[in-house]
Amino acid sequence: MYAKSFIALDGNGRLTGARTAQQYPYDRYTCHLCGSALQYHPDYDAGRPWFEHRSDMLTDNGRQHCPYVRPEPGEARHIRKLKCYIPDARPLVYRNDWHCSGCDSNYHGERYCLSCRTGEFSRTLSDAEIHTAEVTACAY
Repeated sequence: MYAKSFIALDGNGRLTGARTAQQYPYDRYTCHLCGSALQYHPDYDAGRPWFEHRSDMLTDNGRQHCPYVRPEPGEARHIRKLKCYIPDARPLVYRNDWHCSGCDSNYHGERYCLSCRTGEFSRTLSDAEIHTAEVTACAY
């Protein structure tokens, strides 16, 4: 069981949201980060459709680095405890400001550097670091 995703690449390679996919379905969807095949889960009752990685169709990159396949360890522990009370609970993938030391770039979103194709070298940026980076970039 993997984290829910609400965005994917459709059969034409265009970024699409889960609600849009419910209205205009395609035959296949892939992860916008790692390129693995996704299973679409329509939710007609609550109106909260979502995508989930297919364990039988994971790419090597997805298996090793995708934040939807390998959530943060603290989030995984939290979900294991929560499953006692809510059997269908799933991990969340947090979006934040990140710095990748592998390619020395800053980005916002899931912990997955699109340049390095991994989140292994990424750490969160504090507000002070973000502000300093912006000021340094503007000072030159």
